Amino acid sequence: MKTWKNLMIFGLALAFILEASVPGMANGRIMVYSPWKDEIMLKFGEMFQKETGIKLESINISTGEIHARVKGEKARPQADIWHSVRAELLDKAKEEGLIAPYKPANAKFLLSPYAYSNEPTFTGTTMYPLVVGYNVNTLKKMGVEPPKSYEDLLNPQWKDKIIMPHPAASGTGYAFLVTVIQLFRDKGETGIQSKKGWEYLVKLNQNVSQYTRSGSAPAKLTATGEFPLCITFYDRVFQLVGEGYPISSTTPSPTFAEPSCTAIVAGAPNLDGAKKFMEFILSKGAQELAVTLGNYSVRPDVAPPKGAVPLRDIKVFQDDYKWGSKYKKELLNEFNSKVAMGKKTTQ
Repeated sequence: MKTWKNLMIFGLALAFILEASVPGMANGRIMVYSPWKDEIMLKFGEMFQKETGIKLESINISTGEIHARVKGEKARPQADIWHSVRAELLDKAKEEGLIAPYKPANAKFLLSPYAYSNEPTFTGTTMYPLVVGYNVNTLKKMGVEPPKSYEDLLNPQWKDKIIMPHPAASGTGYAFLVTVIQLFRDKGETGIQSKKGWEYLVKLNQNVSQYTRSGSAPAKLTATGEFPLCITFYDRVFQLVGEGYPISSTTPSPTFAEPSCTAIVAGAPNLDGAKKFMEFILSKGAQELAVTLGNYSVRPDVAPPKGAVPLRDIKVFQDDYKWGSKYKKELLNEFNSKVAMGKKTTQ
């Protein structure tokens, strides 16, 4: 009898140990899916663990790949958090039952446009404008000025010299697509109708050498001199400048500058840890860390990145993220059939 009782005690102790060591169980660790680079997530992971005692692990791939992965894992979720993704995509994910409702208490500290107060499942967590990145040395050798407007990108001198992410694989590419279609739309056009917008993209395609699956790849390939120009978000340019690369950027007007958002994955293995992350990422300390990595903060009490154009000087395009979510499939089908038409997609 005594032996049996000892075995039961041993079994309960072993179960407790296993529960604490399994990913996403107890309070031991959380899994975050994000397009942010490994080294960036490590910095946030260190701060998060120091403040909460919870280890942060991450898988860092493109937004399109994350969406496919979360859908594929719906019956048995592996991630707790989907981090740094646009509202258009999260709105779609909400319809698909992929994200869970949770509004962090720290959302009360945010600038109102970034809080998404009417959205129960996601919250803006950082912001960075869409820019045209260029290799300073390459353009100097060419003896040309960098493009400053959308029309400048259509100049024949840039034929096969632009690299950008594919809208179907990258949130960066999709942000550019929805911006152009809405920006050039004429009064009376509905749905995905935008005669001037689609004509613009067809012309731009002639100057695009290739589309990438990764949202960050174009900036890196431009920084290393493989391409003169890229479409990217500002934070990638900021980080590469910090690493010593000869890359800079211009901001077309108006530009896409919607916040990137964060949400809890539906059925998150560690729901309590996920909620703690949502509070953490909106804390002043985490927002100040984000700024050092080229992100604009969504809090009014945190200054923009050093050397960045102040938000007040940027004309921000008013994106209708509900429209971008509703017509995503149609927009991508039109882009593939009428614009890219099988053009090479890489890394």
